Amino acid sequence: MSRRLLLLALTSAACFSDDPPQLTATVTGDDTSTSTTTGTTAVTPTTTTGDETTSNSTTGTTEPVVPTTSTGDTSTTDDTSTTGEPVVDPCMHEDPICPEGPSGAPGSGLEPLDRCNFALTRVPEWDNLGPLADALAETLPTRTIAELLTDLNNVAEPAPTVPGDVEALELAFRWDDEDFNKAWWVPQGLTGSADAYDDGRLEGRDVVLIGWWFAKELAMLSFDKGVRVSLVDFTDAPDLSLRHILLVEPVPGDPVDFKPVPIRAASIAWYGDTLYLADPTQGLRVFDMSRLLAVNPGVDKVGYDSKINDYYGGLYSYVAMQIGAYKPASDCAPRFSTVALDRSTSPPELVVGEFCDGVDACDSASDGRVFTWPIDPVTGRLPSLITWASSAAYTGESQIEGITRSQGTFYLSSSAPPGDAGALHVVPAAGPGVPHGWIDTPRAVMLAGDRIWSLSEKPGARFVFSASRAAYE
Repeated sequence: MSRRLLLLALTSAACFSDDPPQLTATVTGDDTSTSTTTGTTAVTPTTTTGDETTSNSTTGTTEPVVPTTSTGDTSTTDDTSTTGEPVVDPCMHEDPICPEGPSGAPGSGLEPLDRCNFALTRVPEWDNLGPLADALAETLPTRTIAELLTDLNNVAEPAPTVPGDVEALELAFRWDDEDFNKAWWVPQGLTGSADAYDDGRLEGRDVVLIGWWFAKELAMLSFDKGVRVSLVDFTDAPDLSLRHILLVEPVPGDPVDFKPVPIRAASIAWYGDTLYLADPTQGLRVFDMSRLLAVNPGVDKVGYDSKINDYYGGLYSYVAMQIGAYKPASDCAPRFSTVALDRSTSPPELVVGEFCDGVDACDSASDGRVFTWPIDPVTGRLPSLITWASSAAYTGESQIEGITRSQGTFYLSSSAPPGDAGALHVVPAAGPGVPHGWIDTPRAVMLAGDRIWSLSEKPGARFVFSASRAAYE
């Protein structure tokens, strides 16, 4: 291994705080998962453009097996690096050389990059967060993600149309009036049982998981709630049921505690018991979906309250614990704007895309790149202490909000068109991309069999939908 890369890997560590949260706030009514009353604070809805993050905290070689939801009694203390022989990658002998920018014209297609420049390393938080998560699971009742299917407490509404120019719409829904209009929870990420399980179903049900980030300044709260995910069961559409789950980071204390994940991003990818969250400037955070903690939803605070001797989840009944993270192992660090899963490869691969607009992100709007990293199909994690990218390329497209891949073809949602309009670019392994009309203010993209899924962000126009994938081939 090159000395420079080894040094960077050994010194890389996510900057998680060990201080237990000091969180007190009054109830605003904006987060309750059993009520649709509107909060008392008047705010001006805004639409974000890309991965507007100010994060201060913190990636196989075996044949696939069917990921299963565990019974909730597994330990997260040990991070198994691989289930087979050690991975030997020729990139370990190369020194990273960071690319200077694309040479092709916008829209001209993929421009391959040397994958050896882009490695992810397992950070020490695996050793720190695992025991804390185990202690929390011993302290509080736990549920598996499958068990939540019988405890969904809210509904979404079917939608006959969506804003924009979507071809071959097949299924669509909107949130209830509170989440449809609320400016301070911002929908961005999309994954689902089609990603998580080989048969595409969670205990026989079709579900999607939507990621949201919290805009503290709009909610006018004294603390940040971080990131939540919404488990939506659409098996019986047009009847749609859901529940919100808060993502949290364990912290040491007496007793052990947890705090919100303070990032302004919510792109997610789900595989088996593992949920990946893209942290734009830090890498990938990893959460355990097999042991969701049941907490007190009665007060709008997050973490342990010594006066009451109870744990709270920001008005939510369940929280999912972070158990680890991966960070870039070289100076050629990507922006982790959006993450997805490619199941067409063996082993499966994580797909990470960069948002670039030439103003707030990157020197040029067309500087956006895409990367893929393999995951171990048994553990759901990256296979080695240092895992090099399987591929890397400039995309030739701008303002990428969501990206996924299948059989070598990329599907990129973009907010580049004027106004709120969106576009979907289908970019083959060779040749120029093909643009299509898409939903307004688009975000993440997911492939599920013969369907392609996406969602919109703008308050007052928030939809989740699927369309016929054949219309975009």
